[in-house]
Amino acid sequence: MELRHFHYFVAVAEELHFGKAANRLNISQPPLSQQIIHLEKEMGVKLFQRTNRSVQLTQAGKYFLEEVYEILAKVKSSVEDTQKIYMGEAGTLKVAFTGSLNSYLIQIINLHRESYPDVKVTLHPMSSTDQLKALTNKEIHFGFLCPPITNPSLGFQHIYSARFVAALPINHPLASRSGPIEIKELKNEPFIMAPRRLEPGYYDMIISICLNGGMSPVIYQEAEGVTHILSLVSAGIGVTLVTEAAKQEYPKKGVVYKPLKGSPQEMDLYITWNKNTTTPITNTFIHTMKHYLKEKDSILKKASFEVM
Repeated sequence: MELRHFHYFVAVAEELHFGKAANRLNISQPPLSQQIIHLEKEMGVKLFQRTNRSVQLTQAGKYFLEEVYEILAKVKSSVEDTQKIYMGEAGTLKVAFTGSLNSYLIQIINLHRESYPDVKVTLHPMSSTDQLKALTNKEIHFGFLCPPITNPSLGFQHIYSARFVAALPINHPLASRSGPIEIKELKNEPFIMAPRRLEPGYYDMIISICLNGGMSPVIYQEAEGVTHILSLVSAGIGVTLVTEAAKQEYPKKGVVYKPLKGSPQEMDLYITWNKNTTTPITNTFIHTMKHYLKEKDSILKKASFEVM
């Protein structure tokens, strides 16, 4: 039994006339009649009741027609879905992110969903270190993470840079002061930090800012994730440094954000992917990224796109 037999059967069932069905299929009538006879013999049932004047579906034929409609619809849908997957327009895309689900990432995801509504994007909060491992092990397609990125099999693209600010409890003596503060004013303050094993670039940047400012931070407690860290700050447990991006995404109650004097250091965020596992679905996401950076060039002045 072949797919063409289903199309022959449907044509005859809808026309109830072999001549008209043959014209519709652009074939001659005798071969069509032979194909229907062959189909009936293969199935061991009578699908049509034929007389010299009419052609009617049998009860079995009526049932089979409804089934064939569903089969052909499923075949058509499967072909279309397969074509979309081949073109990178359907499937599942796994995207991980560190820190906060920031506005840049949200805008990129929304833009991709608008362009490719049949692509399911799943988001996974994950430290930069864990993302690098997941990308190497081909467990995710893309990661939004902080450097360093040293694996030569990974491609990466700069998304944005953000300066650091101090995050203080609302009742901290420096919280009510207007204007920026000096990092050395936080000397001996209990610092809350992400573990270096999870965010080495972020951790090292904070240490660098502190050392360049004339002090060494007293690390009082480690916590995973910016939400947890800022919750501890809000509770008065200690102070920390976060990026301006985190400040915008987490205007947390009980936390006051203060700019730092003479602190040019910035934290970078990159999109990263495994160059050895690029597929149509990852290529379409890279295309979306390229379009986003082009459209947002006035905002992301430092961002440029080059597939590596």
